[in-house]
Amino acid sequence: MSTTRAALVTGVDTELGAAVARRLGADGVRVVGHHRPGSAPGDTGPLEGTVSAAPADPDAVRDAVGRAAGLLGRLDVLAVCHARPHRAPLTALGPEEFWAHVDDTLTGSFLFAGAAAPYLARDGGGRIVLTASMWHVGGPGLAAVATAAGGIVALTKTLTRDLGPLGVGVNAVIPGLVDGEWLECDAAGLGTDTATLREHPGRSVPTGRLGTPDQVAATVAVLADGRLAAAVGQSINVNGGHLRTRT
Repeated sequence: MSTTRAALVTGVDTELGAAVARRLGADGVRVVGHHRPGSAPGDTGPLEGTVSAAPADPDAVRDAVGRAAGLLGRLDVLAVCHARPHRAPLTALGPEEFWAHVDDTLTGSFLFAGAAAPYLARDGGGRIVLTASMWHVGGPGLAAVATAAGGIVALTKTLTRDLGPLGVGVNAVIPGLVDGEWLECDAAGLGTDTATLREHPGRSVPTGRLGTPDQVAATVAVLADGRLAAAVGQSINVNGGHLRTRT
């Protein structure tokens, strides 16, 4: 059996998920991509295969992770990138819409981590990298996003304690001010619009420029490295220095 590292990347039908799959593949990792039913993978680079599941469906997620591990012959890395942006004024946000986003994002992260843990622990040195949004700090029109993202920060710390004794390291990457599909949430949180944010990023980003999905993917790839055994339980901000909090 090959000892080349193997990864399941969720959400390869999103910009970030596709970028993470592409980066891990370029680093020599064998990748299976997950996408939602009815969606297609983006620009992922070569994949060992794909699996499909609704992120909040426990049985479908368990089956998808099992099929991914079967295609790869092992599983060393789970990168969870299936979240999609959601923005709505509080007065227009009903409970069904709110919980649909939270379940898809936060419950989905929990389900994928739980389903992958036995495979990741089998050979030791397994890694889980969750992804969220910098708006875990809260922002206008982002009640569902903030709730899900804040939950992922807490879930990261808890999974570290549950899975650490099994040799599985868990971290999270918290992107913001990245020129991709989530920029609409950043604009809402800053009280502006995406066009203005793209034209004048220096008003909000100390680096003076927006990040890219590829840059976020590079951070995910570093945290997916099994040699970082003691670097666990961390939520790493990737937002050009806009937020300087430690999570």
